[in-house]
Amino acid sequence: MKKAVLAVLAVSFAAFLAMPAAAETFTTSDGVLSVELPNDDWKEIEDSNKWVVLSDGDDTVSIEHYSNGEKLPDMAVADDHYVNVYQAIASTQNEVFIITGSVVDSEKISEVANIIMSAKVLKYDTKLAVHKEDEPTPSEFSVAAADKTMYVTASGLNVRKGWSTEEELLGTLEYGTQVHVTGVVQKNGADYGWNQISYGSGSGYVSANFLSDSAPAQASNSSSGSSSGSGYSGNVKTVYDEFGESTTLYEGTDGLWRDKSGTAYSRLSDTEFQVYEGTKRVYTYDISAVTNDYAPEEYSDSSNGVVTAYDEFGEAVTLYESSDGYWYDRDGTAYIRHSATDFQVNEGNKHLTVY
Repeated sequence: MKKAVLAVLAVSFAAFLAMPAAAETFTTSDGVLSVELPNDDWKEIEDSNKWVVLSDGDDTVSIEHYSNGEKLPDMAVADDHYVNVYQAIASTQNEVFIITGSVVDSEKISEVANIIMSAKVLKYDTKLAVHKEDEPTPSEFSVAAADKTMYVTASGLNVRKGWSTEEELLGTLEYGTQVHVTGVVQKNGADYGWNQISYGSGSGYVSANFLSDSAPAQASNSSSGSSSGSGYSGNVKTVYDEFGESTTLYEGTDGLWRDKSGTAYSRLSDTEFQVYEGTKRVYTYDISAVTNDYAPEEYSDSSNGVVTAYDEFGEAVTLYESSDGYWYDRDGTAYIRHSATDFQVNEGNKHLTVY
């Protein structure tokens, strides 16, 4: 049989609407698309590689159904068997239909072309187009068993009921606390950044970013403490000044407490500390007791909030919400709140996290 020149028909979706009447309507099993068949010789045939294939025994019309974002197949061309190939594409918001007609006898070109041109999309944006073998892997969480001792490197590490900052808060661990890690949370086989630990009579979850394999034998400026040379006793306190600004103090073996800058404090009572050889005092009242009266004057508004966030070293920073939409620390640095747990310096890269 003499081969004819390849013809490819590309039409817009609008061209699908006004087509000639035909003898029989074929509708896909899911009711998404239909075509008009010229006679009873055309039947659906099994083809594991195609969504739908129709044939009269010689010529075929195949229909493929793709979702947006999927790689579309190469354009069909005539080969040693088919003399002509016609192809049309219809696209909706979330789907693409590719209809290809392959003709053996060139006299039936118009018949096959009419089938293609009669296609109608009956259901829009069904999002059913993803092939089963190409379906994205769902987010599967698991806890890989672990059995090791680690140490808290944050000044106050929250323990939660699950591996999310949205989960119920069970308690807080102080800097240097020894914990027994019983599991590593994974998502689709990769570490997710949370560890399961023994907590109370059960278990809890903490951010893996604030756990270390080694115990903090001494506080240092690069971790959570001072560089005074005094050994670290293991005790940590979060204290607040008269403005509600938080500072983390670490007890040294010399009896003094120091902040990250190395400033030494004497402990006057269970709730009161004073700068050594100075007059500044700080107190151990809970942050929930802090009101906006302690915030910088220009940010004081009864409708605004106060949160304690942490930098990459676990150092606490108190942020005050302003009526202008920003959050400010005591130095006046403005932060943008990206989420319930993430703050970023305005026009900067530094992030603070609420754990």
